[in-house]
Amino acid sequence: MMTACGACSSDDQAGGNGEVIEADSLVVGDKLPEFEVTMNDGSVVRTADLLGQPSVVVLFSVDCPDCRNKLPEIQRLWNMNQADSLIPGQRIPIVLIARKCMEEDIKPFWQFAELTMPYSPQPDRRVYSLFAPRVIPRIYVSDAQGIIRHMYVDIGMPTAETIVENIKTINKK
Repeated sequence: MMTACGACSSDDQAGGNGEVIEADSLVVGDKLPEFEVTMNDGSVVRTADLLGQPSVVVLFSVDCPDCRNKLPEIQRLWNMNQADSLIPGQRIPIVLIARKCMEEDIKPFWQFAELTMPYSPQPDRRVYSLFAPRVIPRIYVSDAQGIIRHMYVDIGMPTAETIVENIKTINKK
């Protein structure tokens, strides 16, 4: 049996529109790239907002089956964070950034899957390309200095509990 997931590992060569398409993938030990995104709730998140505590950045597309399967687990992580059970007294930034998906693409899936966490719709691959040239989903867990300490890509995605353990380990250092 053969399966394909073009949206998950798409290598489409977009051009123009300020899209960066030839960036190397970030790896553990790299700094988070400088970015600024507007979330669907109107808030703006910048790299600087993620400094000072551990943070989680999730890159996804609702066209990707693996992403759609992982997003409910990220919602569980979001719920734990909102309930103050990741690190008592501290809310960890969890930022979801779409890869070339707009609000009209994302909203129906969010409603269907009963997801409530904010996300940043993106018209292109510009922000995504700062992290990698291809393959989603991607999860980056960084420390208070914005250094990536844990990274998950496509296969072998973590549970919410694994990410919680990552955050607790980072927070102890």
